[in-house]
Amino acid sequence: MKKRIKLISILMLTCLMVNAEWKPNFPSIATRWGKAVTPENAWQEYPRPQMVRDAWMNLNGLWDYAVVSKSQKESPANWDGQILVPYSIEAPLSGVGKQVTEEDAIWYKRSFNLPEKCTSEKFLLHFEASDFETSVWLNGKLLGTHEGGYQPFSFQVDAGELVKGDQTLIVRVYDPQETGFRSLGKQGSRIEHYERCSGIWQTVWLEPVSEKAFINSLKIKADLKEVSIESELDGNDSGILVKYEVSDGASKIGSVVANPGEPAKIKIPSAKHWSPESPFLYDLKVSLLDGSKVVDEVKSYFGMRTIELAKSKTGTDILLNGKSIFQMGPLDQNYWPDGGLTPPSDEAMKWEAEYLKRIGCNMVRLHIKENPRRFYYHCDQLGLLVWQDFVCGSFNMKNPERTGSDFWFNEQKELIKTLYNSPAIILWVIFNESWGQHESKRIYEQVKPLDDTRLFSIASGWNDVPGVGNIRDIHDYTFRPAIPALGEDSRVVVLGECGGFASAVPGHNWTGRSNKTGTPPNPLHGGFDPEIPRDDNTKHDVFRPTFTIGEPFQNQYLEFVEHLHLLKNSGLRAAVYTQMTDMKLEENGWLTFDREVSKIQPDSLGVIHEILYTETPKQTVVLHPSMHKPQDWEMVTMPIEEIKDWAKNEDILDALALQKVPDFEDLEWTKQVGPFGNVEVPKPATSWDGRSQLLIRKSVQIDHPEKGHTVRIYTRLEGKGTPWMHARIYLNGEFVADETTRQKMPELRMAEVILPNEVKGLLKKGENSLTVQFIPGLVLRSGKIMPGSEKVFVDVELTEIED
Repeated sequence: MKKRIKLISILMLTCLMVNAEWKPNFPSIATRWGKAVTPENAWQEYPRPQMVRDAWMNLNGLWDYAVVSKSQKESPANWDGQILVPYSIEAPLSGVGKQVTEEDAIWYKRSFNLPEKCTSEKFLLHFEASDFETSVWLNGKLLGTHEGGYQPFSFQVDAGELVKGDQTLIVRVYDPQETGFRSLGKQGSRIEHYERCSGIWQTVWLEPVSEKAFINSLKIKADLKEVSIESELDGNDSGILVKYEVSDGASKIGSVVANPGEPAKIKIPSAKHWSPESPFLYDLKVSLLDGSKVVDEVKSYFGMRTIELAKSKTGTDILLNGKSIFQMGPLDQNYWPDGGLTPPSDEAMKWEAEYLKRIGCNMVRLHIKENPRRFYYHCDQLGLLVWQDFVCGSFNMKNPERTGSDFWFNEQKELIKTLYNSPAIILWVIFNESWGQHESKRIYEQVKPLDDTRLFSIASGWNDVPGVGNIRDIHDYTFRPAIPALGEDSRVVVLGECGGFASAVPGHNWTGRSNKTGTPPNPLHGGFDPEIPRDDNTKHDVFRPTFTIGEPFQNQYLEFVEHLHLLKNSGLRAAVYTQMTDMKLEENGWLTFDREVSKIQPDSLGVIHEILYTETPKQTVVLHPSMHKPQDWEMVTMPIEEIKDWAKNEDILDALALQKVPDFEDLEWTKQVGPFGNVEVPKPATSWDGRSQLLIRKSVQIDHPEKGHTVRIYTRLEGKGTPWMHARIYLNGEFVADETTRQKMPELRMAEVILPNEVKGLLKKGENSLTVQFIPGLVLRSGKIMPGSEKVFVDVELTEIED
């Protein structure tokens, strides 16, 4: 909303229970925003930006709390101390920082005074989020109980339930943790990973509404020509009319009056479209009219945009407002060292969105959590597209009972309803990496009718359901990611997680550790923890590499982005980099966990990311893949030592041994026709069982050795065995680069390997020798070679990059 929302806050609490004993128990680091939090300023912003009433009362601040046995049903006689709401009991900013278990219940208590001017006969008591089973009493009367961890909910309060003077509010929250199937996200018992979030963790607030009728929710649906608005009312709507008014700042665009329950449509002439480049928002005012009297009024906004799909020569495109758009942004887990799942402040949350725009991102994937509603408001204003994950159930529960599944599904329905009006959200991600994934087709069929204005991804990474949903989402943490080969999948191809490059920054990280030093024990694996930096790496497709912050990181990241850029020619339409910030033991963010250090300067990141939005260089095929145009190759196989007990034997060939270049002239080559493998589709021309190393070589004509070239490695792996395939590329007998693909699904994958600049000296005009060595079953993390997939298929293509 362009103009600032001016709120008449019936508040600023006349009775704020400030207590000198409250003190945040910060860990080793905290954010600048967390350090600025006080009981007086904790989350004072209006929490529901898309349905604003002028009068409201904020109930955040210091509350009494007690942790007791879940069997205790009565309010505690004694309280443990004070807790700062809205931070969860585990979060340092709560002032408690205590882990609770599924055997505990958290009780809260506070008093507040209504301003004398407030004469309303009905109020709504709102909880933006409380995890999980929340029971609420006001002045000794039970208002109700709500179950859920992420969705806002409210209770109605009649004036007769109020007393003179102080109102006493008591809340009991029981969190069953991981014992049931429900929206959980990454919460767990290991504080060094993803800490739990129990109890109240978002704003608590109160607002007066009309006793006769009031607006309960809005559903706004806009395209490029008109807006459709639907109001859900509560109370007696007899004689009530609903008036909708749209304005462009100070200029009135149009208005319409409708009966309750009827959708209202307003044409928008010469509409201004919402996009990342121009996030224009129209103002909307909705009034309930009882004759000439306005009994309720809310302010809102909307953006006019459309999301569609279209086929192109290089795959399936996402169209925003009819134009193809490539999307780049981070995986955002939105954990904070001081607030846990609760951002320390609205300012902090807005700063992150502004940082992403500054570094050239047009999208963010909010990862298996739901942020405060103001987050989406900032994205709407800034033009930051949002991929919103459903909040997953427990990782280990893959076959929940139907009652648990239905409860979880209803939570996701509420998520869609709550966030439906945000123009920034363009994609719902249903499941992530099999976390709580179950009955995928049934879930998709149930959820798809709920929103026809956005796209759906059935599964981000791992367990895809072929042909279901709009998105084919790959997770690949190698330096040169592999995607489904062009034409393999009719859906939009995206890298839903990629990168994951690490760098430890002591003084700004949760662990305090530094990058390691020395010689990498495994040249192909960087480790999940910061390992030894590969700052000079040009040849290896390292899995989760570590780099030194600053220029070394920037140089390597630029090469990574250039690979992503070329993948657009093969169908890639979005990339989600892991991740925006470090997260405790994970130190692979653009930003440190305290948000103080950008490991690459923001302006430099912006220049790099701008490459992705430019036209992709044209590639000319120098050597066609054999599956499209049969090619003659020379072939030889080399045995991999047979190990009877793969789990225990320590003498398995490791990654270091693979750096030795074979003596090609001593091998017994035979002429064969590519491609190679033992799968039927696409049908290979030469049989190879994938149990030995395969080497193939061919003479290729290079007319422009001074230009850039790429080698495309195609693999298809399926069946039992380790789903890894390592390929080493040689030009004129010299090793130049390698590539490793890991795939969970049986599909043809392609990895684009841009040959390093120094390789140009190896190339000559005319005939050149291209050799590719395939090593099945090489597990990058361990460096061990295990039994590979039962069925394999490999092929090779060589391209020239046009200037």
